[in-house]
Amino acid sequence: MPTIGEHNDFISQVLFIERPGRVERVEEKTNPMSCCYGLTGSMLLMVALFLQPIPALCSVDHELLDFVHVALIQSDTSLDVRDSLQISEIDVNLAEHQFDTRIVPLTSIGFTEGTGSQQLGVEFRKEVETGTNITYGVVGNRVDEDTDYVVENRNSASAFVRVSQGLFRRWGRKYNLTNLDVARLRNELTSIDGDRQMQSLVLTTSQKYYSLLLEDQLLRQSRQALVRSKEHLDSAVSRQSVGLVSKVDVYRAELAALNAESMLQAQERRRQQAYDDFREQLHLPEETELEWQARIDKIMPVLPADWERTVLDNRLDWQEYLMNVQISKREMYKVERDLLPDVGLSFTVEQRGEGDSAEEALQLDDTNWSFQVQMNSPINDRAEKSALLRKQLEMSRLRREGETLRRKIRREIKDGFAELQMAEQRHQVSRRQLEQARLAIDLAKSRYAKGLSDNLDMLDAESALSDAELGTSRSLVEYNNAAIQLAYVMGILNTEWLRISVR
Repeated sequence: MPTIGEHNDFISQVLFIERPGRVERVEEKTNPMSCCYGLTGSMLLMVALFLQPIPALCSVDHELLDFVHVALIQSDTSLDVRDSLQISEIDVNLAEHQFDTRIVPLTSIGFTEGTGSQQLGVEFRKEVETGTNITYGVVGNRVDEDTDYVVENRNSASAFVRVSQGLFRRWGRKYNLTNLDVARLRNELTSIDGDRQMQSLVLTTSQKYYSLLLEDQLLRQSRQALVRSKEHLDSAVSRQSVGLVSKVDVYRAELAALNAESMLQAQERRRQQAYDDFREQLHLPEETELEWQARIDKIMPVLPADWERTVLDNRLDWQEYLMNVQISKREMYKVERDLLPDVGLSFTVEQRGEGDSAEEALQLDDTNWSFQVQMNSPINDRAEKSALLRKQLEMSRLRREGETLRRKIRREIKDGFAELQMAEQRHQVSRRQLEQARLAIDLAKSRYAKGLSDNLDMLDAESALSDAELGTSRSLVEYNNAAIQLAYVMGILNTEWLRISVR
């Protein structure tokens, strides 16, 4: 990974903050530095050298924060995340009720030729975390006879308790709690995935916000370029009327004005597309009108001083990978235990009564008990071995994905620093180009007014000025997007980071 020392040429644009975890909430204070960058607790400022002055007023959030909050509340992505979390909670609740007592009715009515039978009863089933199953209940049976058959003891009743315990395979809390533990881990995985989607939502909303601001500013600059072209055309017509310039200068000025008008129409379309795209990002109705500031402010990215040590902890995709590893290990334990024979012990105690009347049957004067050992799994364990092999292959795939993801994170952060550095250099170059373009057009105007040059120089100077203005705006947006992208790949992009950095 790149180190802080490798980026000395633009480190003054980045604020590194000492903190134990992610960027924490900012305390509002009266001092400008503490207001914009003071963190709670014992957090310290490490680097405070800036190429640009810091605004003193920072008690009001930047409008970008308002748009991001709207997206986090009502966008389609945020609603999908909430639905996923609710579904995951439902799965956990179902797994938790696995060990609740279940009430099973034992009621049936049947008819065969010559006889009829009815059964009425209820059974309670309780599954214990250690693998013990407890079943108890009462049941009564009645057999009706006709003239063709004679039935003795037509009524019977019984109360019973049955306790069964699995051995080898189903013994122990860890095995029997696998489904519940996996459901809880998957719930945490869903929560992490939701946080990751919300983080991506902050990124895309910020990018579309700056795209809208750029297109809006380019639209204003296109209008200004059209005004300059028309003024130059009027000047060329006036000068040609008194014989100071040729008709060619007028044709050139007319062509430049037409080009400026065509560029304005195209820019108006691009601006409308950016406006509609941003409004759709916020999930706002078409009749909603958005307002935003006219200028583009430069972001001062705030990065943790110990980012190299904490980057994996902050990356949500890495947290998802670790959670998937935990789930696979938990399921692996169950699959390995399934290779053992499923032998069960069962002990039953029953009080039973019979008679021609219900009163005689309810006396329950007969006691029976039984003890059984049974094999619940087949001798052929091909299915269990196949499940184990499948899980082993999944674990191997996860290990490969982990190494790939680790390299990907390092590469993304390295590229993020490099892109931020290049964006800063491009912005500084574009600012110098804008200064030179302004000097060039002043000189061209002076020479043209004195008749020392034709309008080709003026048109070239105006074109260079327009290109320099557009280049400056684009480079500033590229820098802001690079700063936000860097925070995203470092895993620290959230509303608090934006609140600090945009100030």
